[in-house]
Amino acid sequence: MLAEQHYRHALLAQPFWARLSPAEVKQRVQDILAISDTATAVQALSPVEYAVLLKEAPESRAALLSVAHPEQNRMVFDLDCWNKQNLRGTRVLEWLDDLRESGLESFLDTLTALDNELLVAAFSQHVRVHAALPIEEEEEPRPYHEILSNELYRLEFVDPDSPWNERIQRLLAFLRQADLDTYHSLMQGVMWGLQGELEEWAYRWKSGRLQDEGFPEYYEALEAYRIVDNVPHYAPAHVEAPGRPANAEESGIVPSYAWSMTPTGSLLARALTGQFSINTVDRLLWEMAGLCNRELVIDQVDFADTAAIKASLRRVHAYVNLGLDYLCGLHSQAPDSLLGEHPLRDICQAGITLIIGLRQRANRIQTHLSWTPGMRRALPGLAQQVLAGLLRPHAQFLSELASPAGSGYRDFLNLQDVALVDGLLRELENDLSDRASDTTTPGQP
Repeated sequence: MLAEQHYRHALLAQPFWARLSPAEVKQRVQDILAISDTATAVQALSPVEYAVLLKEAPESRAALLSVAHPEQNRMVFDLDCWNKQNLRGTRVLEWLDDLRESGLESFLDTLTALDNELLVAAFSQHVRVHAALPIEEEEEPRPYHEILSNELYRLEFVDPDSPWNERIQRLLAFLRQADLDTYHSLMQGVMWGLQGELEEWAYRWKSGRLQDEGFPEYYEALEAYRIVDNVPHYAPAHVEAPGRPANAEESGIVPSYAWSMTPTGSLLARALTGQFSINTVDRLLWEMAGLCNRELVIDQVDFADTAAIKASLRRVHAYVNLGLDYLCGLHSQAPDSLLGEHPLRDICQAGITLIIGLRQRANRIQTHLSWTPGMRRALPGLAQQVLAGLLRPHAQFLSELASPAGSGYRDFLNLQDVALVDGLLRELENDLSDRASDTTTPGQP
């Protein structure tokens, strides 16, 4: 648990994350590498922050990888080498090549920590391995150095023209010289392994580790985007902090991105100025970290895309602010009191439910317009823009609807945003209903 003098700071926006940009990331890396005990500083980073620094500052990647803990490097593979249930084999090769450049010790230590199924599955996407024939039975004699160093196997590239082939050859040659046993294990695995089974087991191992670190499995995380019918009945209750991720169990280090994107001047920002017990702050910190991790999983962010990371984190804070606004009115309760008595997940779910309700109505209107000739052209431009925002991958609010000076889209932040869109949707629904009645009632003039 945080010491009393640090708990208030932990709820304040972190400048690094609020301003997250390539320049900020590179400066952060330079600051870490300038510390005398760089290894301790790197190993104290949360998985997300470590992945962001590695991805956004490739020129310093080898230096960071060389001092990180092997399990910390393995977590980067878990976070960055999968798209839902699909293994990104080229990402695995990229990280292995970076580890090779970071030094033999970090390469071998991380290789030992990685799942064998992951390595075999990644290479199997690019090469086929066959047992080498005796030299006299070879149709085409191989180079002497290849026969001497690799007399047991014959490699065949799945795509002879792939730009990855040269990198694969370099990696395998390095591995063969560095750890012959691991090299033989990899070759045997590629030769005899079944790609589907390998990826399934690799996915299971990485999913279990990520869940231990507070990152849900993708389809489990997606369950957040559903309407909860009993939102109005949320009642104050005794709530406890979620379990801490494995890497923070001893250190107590809280991911600094957890409360980094709270909207300035929002109801949530005002609520955080309340007087909370240290236990409540501890709970809020880890709950928000869990919600942010869930959103990063849902968005399948590339950790080199700082704009996408900021968008994910901002969206979580917007959901919580909207849910807080709704529940405060429902219970006639002060926002800081409500934060202390309700699980943050429920508050966030209330906000998500309100937005999904608007999105479903927009979908129905869009479907009706698609089946009614001429109706889409007759729709006012503002209404078309509002519908377009609601039908984005993540529903967004048209700023112009709240202020003539506004431009573009942003996240829904409060009940006023919801009320404005609700009013416009009601007008569209009534108009469509009237038009439908006019076209289906016989004898109408």
